[in-house]
Amino acid sequence: MDDPALNEPPKRRGRAAVLIGLGALAGLAAGWFAFRQGGGPPDGRPAVASGLDVVDGVDVSHDPVLGPADAPITIVEFSDFECPFCSRFASETAPALRRQYGDDIRWIFVNYPLQSIHPNAYEAALAGECAAEQERFWPFYDALFSGRHQLSKEGYEAAAAQAGLDEGRFLACYENADHAEEVALDIKEGQKFYILGTPTFYVNGRRMEGAQRPEAFAAVIDSILSQGG
Repeated sequence: MDDPALNEPPKRRGRAAVLIGLGALAGLAAGWFAFRQGGGPPDGRPAVASGLDVVDGVDVSHDPVLGPADAPITIVEFSDFECPFCSRFASETAPALRRQYGDDIRWIFVNYPLQSIHPNAYEAALAGECAAEQERFWPFYDALFSGRHQLSKEGYEAAAAQAGLDEGRFLACYENADHAEEVALDIKEGQKFYILGTPTFYVNGRRMEGAQRPEAFAAVIDSILSQGG
């Protein structure tokens, strides 16, 4: 699992700055310890799927969703398009779980670009939001995580074409950083939940970290389903 250490502000002119100071790391670590000791989200909200506005205490009102609203399993994924472990999950584990569980899973994607170690992650997150604007986020997710496209303007355009996007509209959205605010909100959510690396997941409130094998997720999912949710 990739460790952010520090999310630096993006350097590209016209992009919204994401301010994460060096002192935040100590705070995150202390908060993470408190989170683990307390066994739940820091704001005290119950760790249960509660709809499309808040899930497991995470504000997902602006995030891409795949799957039916009444699915018994909700997976909230904090991810980074430049993270190799996220790529492994997206290309291996996620497809296997989709095949096995189908509409029993509702997927929600939350951007968490680790800019200190992944210099292209923030721009990729902006591109993903532009795909979501056209309701083609998940085909874009599959295309970009496939490894066939570079994390660059040209690569995002190629992934957009593969995902069936209106390329002119996509490019204008990306170049104007139309969804910088959404990316900043996602990063804020990750900080709130002391996400120290990617990928990190909440499976009906149960936290899982790293690109674990399908069998590990299946064990958690089957346990939840056997208990009725």
